[in-house]
Amino acid sequence: MADQQLIGQTINGYVVGETIGTGGMGWVYRGTDAETQAPVAIKVMQPSFAQDASFRTRFLREAELMIALRHPHIVPVYSYGEWSGYLYIVMHLVRGPSLERIILHHRFTPLTAWQIIRPVTDALGFGHGHQVLHRDLKTANILLERRGEGNHVYLTDFGLGKRPGQDMTITASGVSVGTPEYMAPEVAMGTRADHRADLYSMGVILYELLLGRLPFQGKNAQMTALAHVDEPVPRPRLIHPQFPRRLEALLLRALDKDPAKRFQAADEIQRAYYDAVKLMDNDTRRTCYWAPPVS
Repeated sequence: MADQQLIGQTINGYVVGETIGTGGMGWVYRGTDAETQAPVAIKVMQPSFAQDASFRTRFLREAELMIALRHPHIVPVYSYGEWSGYLYIVMHLVRGPSLERIILHHRFTPLTAWQIIRPVTDALGFGHGHQVLHRDLKTANILLERRGEGNHVYLTDFGLGKRPGQDMTITASGVSVGTPEYMAPEVAMGTRADHRADLYSMGVILYELLLGRLPFQGKNAQMTALAHVDEPVPRPRLIHPQFPRRLEALLLRALDKDPAKRFQAADEIQRAYYDAVKLMDNDTRRTCYWAPPVS
C-alpha cells in the first residue's frame, strides 16, 4: 500500500498527488511542478531501500545516467534525489496505458506488432549503447501515449529495479529481482548476466505479442523462472500450425537458453523481424496467430 503521508508534500519543487501505481519496491504518484504546474510522475522507493548504503549509491548513479539517456522512446527523467529518508525520481507523466493492459483486449498481427517492436528495440539498443541495462523488460514497462491518430511508445524503468545485494537473481525463497515470466535463464540461475538478458526478455515480449501467451508460466514465481532454465520453448507452430516459419525461427533464437546463441544486439532483433515480415504476403502479415482460448 502506498505511503499516504507523502500526498500533498513538496519534494524538491514537485507537489505529490494521488497514487497511480505500486510495485515491489515503492510507489508512483501523479505530481505537479510547483513552478510551471506541469504534470509529472514521481517514483518513490520504500524507505528500507534508502537505508541500504549500496542500494542508495547505485540508485542515485543509475538515476543520473537516466537523466543523460535522452531518446524519443525512453521516458524522460527530470530530477532525482533523497528526501526525508525517501529516494525519489521525477519523470515524464505518460498519459496512456501499458502494453500489459493493451494486450488484454487487443490482438496483434506480425504487422501491428512491428509498431511496438521497432520503438522498443530502438530504445533498448540506445540504452545498451550507453552501457545501461534495463534489467526488468516486460510489457508493464512499455507505455503507450496517445498522440493524434496514433500512439507514441515509451520504455520506462531503465536500470532502476535492482534490490540491494540480490541483483537479477533467484533465491531459495523466490524471485528477488526481475519478473519471472520475462526472466532470462542466466538471471534465474543467479549467474552473471549482461545485455543479452534484456534481449531474452525482448524475445518473451515478441512471443507474447505474436501468440497471445507467455512461453512459460508456472504455478508460482520460482517455478516460472526455473522453467526458463529447464524447459524447452513451446514451438509456435505447435500452438498455431499456420504461424510463419521465419518468425518461429526468430523467436526460438531470441529465447535460446545460451546467451551466445541468441541475437547479440537489439538492432539485430529489429532487422531480423523486419526482414521476416517484409518477405510475407499481405494476408500472412495481417493474420492474428493467437492460440484459441483454453476451454
